Amino acid sequence: MVKEMRINLKTTAIFLFAVFMISIVTGNSNIANPIYTNAFAQNTNPNIDPQAAEILQNMSYFLGSKDEYTFKAEVMFDQLITSNRKIQYSAEEKVYLKKQGNMTIEYVSDLGGYKLWFDGGKLTILELPTNFSSVATVPATIDQALLKLKEQYNFTPALSDFLFINTFRALTEKVTSGSYFGSSKVLGVRCDHLAFVQPDIDWQLWVETGKRQIPRKLVITYKELPGQPQFIAILKDWVIDRPITNFAFKADLPKSSQSTDMAEILSKPRINMGSVRSTSNNF
Repeated sequence: MVKEMRINLKTTAIFLFAVFMISIVTGNSNIANPIYTNAFAQNTNPNIDPQAAEILQNMSYFLGSKDEYTFKAEVMFDQLITSNRKIQYSAEEKVYLKKQGNMTIEYVSDLGGYKLWFDGGKLTILELPTNFSSVATVPATIDQALLKLKEQYNFTPALSDFLFINTFRALTEKVTSGSYFGSSKVLGVRCDHLAFVQPDIDWQLWVETGKRQIPRKLVITYKELPGQPQFIAILKDWVIDRPITNFAFKADLPKSSQSTDMAEILSKPRINMGSVRSTSNNF
């Protein structure tokens, strides 16, 4: 009888452990960090090829489950000179993210750029090279802050699509179709190549295969504009789940900076590109 009780207790323990692990994986456990709940609640767009959708969802799961990460990007973008002529320029970007409510984006291009600091509801932006600056109060979470910037200022920071808890949802909100285009390499890293269509842009994404399902390349084509200009970003130097010092999120305004209205800075097209959530009007 004692032996049977031990067997039953062991069986019960195994069952409870299995239930616990399933709840962790699906994001439904109260023990799991509630900030990640939305990362696992993803509805498949029926217009996206199942293989493409699975790859994009897995990338979203991977990024959404991480507490903090940083990456850099080498950017090339076209600038319309006349209705039938475009010139290519370059930019560099650095991103620092803590999901609990801290974000820094440094975007510096041949035509100017910005530094953006977000720290627990306070957003500071510095325009480069003019050194005009502005401060605003926005919602304290990363997702809500990015949504507020889009809603109030029609501003979508470059590559900010990869900062949401639910990257899949942010990327596919306006997608009308999506396909898988095989495997290729980006800077020597094997990736899955995906392509998506939206009403006013087409975009392509290369996602690293294997255990680190991170975005490695993004190409946005503004097909409604003359000459179909492009924004191309190679994402590199990913550092994941390594502690980021809080100093990285503290606004560092030069003494020469001049305060101005937030909308005055964010309305300039040259700093408002590089996101699939933006439109051709932002280019």
